[in-house]
Amino acid sequence: MALFTDSGVVTLDDLLQFEAPLVQVASSHGINVETKVNLSTGAIGDKLLLWLLDVGASDPQFLNRRVLGLSTVVVTSSLHRWLCFDSLSRFFAEAYNVQLNTRFQAKWTEYQNEATQASEMFFMSGVGIVYNALPRPALPLISIQNGNSPAQAMFVQTAWVDSSGNESALSPVNGQILAENSTIVVSMAEGAVNAPAAATGWNVYVSSSEDDLTRQNLAPLAIGATWPLPSTGITDGPDPIDGQRPQFYVRLYRQIRRG
Repeated sequence: MALFTDSGVVTLDDLLQFEAPLVQVASSHGINVETKVNLSTGAIGDKLLLWLLDVGASDPQFLNRRVLGLSTVVVTSSLHRWLCFDSLSRFFAEAYNVQLNTRFQAKWTEYQNEATQASEMFFMSGVGIVYNALPRPALPLISIQNGNSPAQAMFVQTAWVDSSGNESALSPVNGQILAENSTIVVSMAEGAVNAPAAATGWNVYVSSSEDDLTRQNLAPLAIGATWPLPSTGITDGPDPIDGQRPQFYVRLYRQIRRG
């Protein structure tokens, strides 16, 4: 699972699962979907931080919460739904205000209600947190060099790893087209200086298909190290862990605020 402060927590593809015509409506009405997602994330983030500050010692990190902010909050499935529904509510609110179409007004109301229900379910299930956050890495760096690989597409993602084997959410995908007799060397964009404090290494995921990346390193790579594509090519390694799982849930049964 991603962290709340990771980039790309809610994407257009996430919203399209609920509203397939979203792109067409956005285009015809001049609505920026990313702007609505950012507004929703900011508003929900402000509410969530206030809730965590209110609960005090129920949050094991309450003494440092103002410093940590939401960097240790995990985007659980219920929080993700809340973000999606609130983003869609904001989207259709603007669509209605642009055209005063009652169909858009109905969608606006529908997703407002869905967002309210999702927020209540989220707080009842608990705010998932981790003690040592591993942020999503930036786009990995790929250097193309002379080698013995055939011409092919190459897609790469990376993830930070801590001493317990926990793994961050995957980085964005970096894709390259290799010419005949070439190879790649992968490195983390953050290097060693900007690596997260909790990270002790990193993993690399590679495939010739953008949808089927698997881990290529047997053991975590050292921070600051590079990963060269071996002469034997891509291996069929383990699938990604898909981010950190919550290590503690802050439950707020009596602190749920309306609105």
